[in-house]
Amino acid sequence: MDYWQNVTALASRLAQPEVAAKVAAMSGWKNAVAAGRLPDAALPRLGLDPLAGLGEAPDVAADLVRFDHLARNFRQYIAYHYGMWAFVNRDFFARWQAAFGPARYLEVAAGNGYVSAGLIAAGNSVITTDALTWTAHNVTGQRPLVPVARAGASAALWRYGDQVDAVVMAWSPDNEWSDASFLTTLRRHFPGLRLFVIGERFGATNSTLFWQLAKFVPDRRLLAVNRGLPRFDAINERLYLMR
Repeated sequence: MDYWQNVTALASRLAQPEVAAKVAAMSGWKNAVAAGRLPDAALPRLGLDPLAGLGEAPDVAADLVRFDHLARNFRQYIAYHYGMWAFVNRDFFARWQAAFGPARYLEVAAGNGYVSAGLIAAGNSVITTDALTWTAHNVTGQRPLVPVARAGASAALWRYGDQVDAVVMAWSPDNEWSDASFLTTLRRHFPGLRLFVIGERFGATNSTLFWQLAKFVPDRRLLAVNRGLPRFDAINERLYLMR
């Protein structure tokens, strides 16, 4: 059985309201991205309480452990099959727009353009770019939601930086150092541009050097925006404003 067949089979066997609610949320998310659109709202916490199997029959307790493991790996399933890494949603972009208003954005390292699609739907103009080097390895960049211009992050900044108000970088790989070079270029040559970053600080996204160089802009508006990006698994992704 593949991942999703296992999830639904376990949910059917367990027939527990909490499990059913989590599967319904996962199914709604999966159906949205499969249809090439953003989910309406954020996911709930997908893992189960460690004591969920306490007092249950051994076979039920074993199924709960299996379901918990699969639910906690839902992000990997979606990333592998649909090229979505930042788990953004329509409510998140509505909050972003309410907080910061319309602007002209450049998205770098956009992948399939989920962030660009959300910003455009909220009423912004967006130039979407990506080096497209991932397309030979997985679905990232193969099924973009918006047109994507081929350019690495720094090249895109040089090409389009004077046409925008802000730059967005979401889920830059954690095993490359180009993001630090990009940050240095932006500071030195485009100091007037705001930089929004979606990722996990010193975690699953961006290089260690990037986070060491990062200068965070304290802005209370981010608190309201990040309520639309709650933590649902082991990864704590946030929207940051940097300079």
